[in-house]
Amino acid sequence: MEQLFEIFLHPEYLNLIYFCIIGVLASALISFLPALHIYNVIGIFMLFVLNIEKTMASMELVSLCIGMIVGYSMLNTVPATYFGPGDESMSYYILPSADWVNKGRGYEGVILTGIGSLTGIITLALLAPLFVYILPTLKTITSPHMFWIIGAVIVYSIMSEWPKGLSQSEKCSTNFFEGWYYLGIGLLLFFASGLLGFIVMSKTLVKPEFAFQSITPVFVGLFAMPWLITNIINIGKIPHQHEAESVEMDWNLIARGTFGGFLGGFFAAFVPIVTAGVGGLMAGHATAQRDGRLFVMSYGTCKTVYYVGSFLLFFIPGLNLARGGLACIINPVSMTFGYKEYFIFVGLMLFAAGISFLLLMPFTRLCIKIVETIPFQWVSIIALCIIIPAVIFYTGVGGAYILIVSTGLGLIPVLFQARRMNLMGVLLLPVCLNMAGYGYYIVKFLGLL
Repeated sequence: MEQLFEIFLHPEYLNLIYFCIIGVLASALISFLPALHIYNVIGIFMLFVLNIEKTMASMELVSLCIGMIVGYSMLNTVPATYFGPGDESMSYYILPSADWVNKGRGYEGVILTGIGSLTGIITLALLAPLFVYILPTLKTITSPHMFWIIGAVIVYSIMSEWPKGLSQSEKCSTNFFEGWYYLGIGLLLFFASGLLGFIVMSKTLVKPEFAFQSITPVFVGLFAMPWLITNIINIGKIPHQHEAESVEMDWNLIARGTFGGFLGGFFAAFVPIVTAGVGGLMAGHATAQRDGRLFVMSYGTCKTVYYVGSFLLFFIPGLNLARGGLACIINPVSMTFGYKEYFIFVGLMLFAAGISFLLLMPFTRLCIKIVETIPFQWVSIIALCIIIPAVIFYTGVGGAYILIVSTGLGLIPVLFQARRMNLMGVLLLPVCLNMAGYGYYIVKFLGLL
């Protein structure tokens, strides 16, 4: 441990700390726009890095990305709570969080989520030495079976949506059809988004230089645009938010929340395509989370472990596992990383988590002041005015067409009160069927070859 601190604090590596701080501060600015995802920003930044002759050193780029992903995983919860979620992972959290905001307890909910994020980072750091020995074996065991593991996740996600019918009719057929009304919409959403996924992955319509982010218009349309649109037409008003001086938690709840959140987050980080929303749902059911405080805190752990953990896996020596969008983005400019770089990553991760947690409370106060001063409809209008031109500028006319179609799909669960998680079929269905060996025949049948 002493040797690790000597390496981390050596003057040769102090520049990495500077880049890490810059990344955290940049994530705070990015988080103000609920429809802007950190992967999109880093992807656009990488276009500039690849196009200039003198690029950043690999570890400097990694340090910047660590600061950005850790800061985003902690700080983005704040504007997502008050302005609306920008992705599927946020939509999983927003319903109980919205209830807390309506009761004037949004500040307390954000702090609980921040505590969960911090405990998730600490747990990742404590387990980092064990990952070096355990994960290569786990990868060898699970790799041949990954397609049916994802298939089981799909089945569970669909079956976990219970009928919402409230009819008390004496006719069984009336109750039956009312119950299947919402389930049918969920199934329709899943398979329609899966079809969109096959089309986008097989025949990308975006500019060639932006092809590595061809899924961006899809996710902006499915998850960001519908929420911004509903925010604009919403005539409600966020009540005054009470700034709590303490949170009602004990070590038992913290341990339970960290355990459940870490299970869901690490499962999502290790298994391809599974997101924090799906992983958190499964872990919440597995650990029987019923306390509202427990749910909010465990979500913070789950989301942070998913984002940061998937990036951490990329640096484990000998694992060769690229999970999550960030690992795929920096893969073209990365070097061979050893144990020293891996543990420097862990140190920078802890440092970024500390800085982000210190920024969390003033950042929350700033967001509360904004929503209490400016109607949040205007925040959504500003976000739309930035997001739509940015998507069209980087993805072209083809990206605009994808954005329109995916926005139409994304509005369906809002209009019919279905679960937005079914829209993750855009990734789950194509990837699962491709891993099972049926993807080629489906693409050929659809005439996409």
